Amino acid sequence: MIGLALEGGGVRGSYQAGAYLAFLECNIKIDGVCGTSIGALNGALIASGRGLDLPSIWRNNSMATLFGFSKEYVEAVKANKVNFKYLKSLFLNIVRILANKGIELDGLKKLIDKELDVDALMNSNIDFGLVTVRLKDFKPLCLFKNEIEKDKLKDYIIASSFLPIFKMEKLIDDEYYLDGGFYDVGPVNMLLDHGYQKVYLIKIHGIGIHRKYNPNADVIVIEPKRSLGGVLDLDPKRIDENIKMGYYDTLRVLKNLDGYQYVFQVKDKKYYEWLNRKVSKSEYRRVKHFFNTENDKDTIIKALEYIMEKEQMNYYQIYDVKKVIKKIKKEYKKKDHFIYNYVRKLRFFF
Repeated sequence: MIGLALEGGGVRGSYQAGAYLAFLECNIKIDGVCGTSIGALNGALIASGRGLDLPSIWRNNSMATLFGFSKEYVEAVKANKVNFKYLKSLFLNIVRILANKGIELDGLKKLIDKELDVDALMNSNIDFGLVTVRLKDFKPLCLFKNEIEKDKLKDYIIASSFLPIFKMEKLIDDEYYLDGGFYDVGPVNMLLDHGYQKVYLIKIHGIGIHRKYNPNADVIVIEPKRSLGGVLDLDPKRIDENIKMGYYDTLRVLKNLDGYQYVFQVKDKKYYEWLNRKVSKSEYRRVKHFFNTENDKDTIIKALEYIMEKEQMNYYQIYDVKKVIKKIKKEYKKKDHFIYNYVRKLRFFF
């Protein structure tokens, strides 16, 4: 059986929406998904058959409204303008939240009611589990859907996502609960303990306790190499960026593509050794030391990515190494920097 573990991490969960699209594209069938916090909500939607819709759900539901911020503040965030209107709106929102002793849960509840079909989730062939913590005795609860009463399932998802920034509210059986990240932000062990042979963990660098799992277990980690923004980053552009990042990062892992921050078509080590053959030993050592790499392949890829970032090349496509080198040689031949100089000395032919 193949399992999917989804970390918690607030708005960074948009990364998981793009990541799951890559699983669908690669025809990888998930038998069970477990999540913590926002990962629990994403996991519930995946298990209920809404995985393909996750990107549109993230793009079409305002995260600012979800967390109870006013429309004026949302517009100010979208405009990306720190002006008097923005600051005034931010101040009024903070005052209201403090007066209420936390962010109201209404926005989160409405989102779950709107997007989650509980019947579809309970009847799905994909298993689902979540993590939360009961406040009174700080007891962790790692529950699969067959252990949860149907009419309480939405409440448990909210309980798994209950950060201290929310207004305290009794959710289930007259009890208070805390975000599952207080016990395990990435519930790999839930799946391993349940008999799953392979687990994919989609990390979003959420705040919480990262529990160790058996290092010999078949766990494949997918995680961002660039920033996903803050856990409460309300900018729709950031959400869109995270979705695309999740998709390409996951494709890199699932298709075993090359690259670190960018994605490249696969070439073997011999190919990179051939490219590097005309570079002097002293120049190669300097570049290798700069990137702290071990071989020709890693050194060349790191050098290309360094220039691609400097020149603000698009992250979201699969690149051909040869074409990138040609582009750098043609468009940046006057850049006097030792990394640029190194790439320009790479050779395809004799």
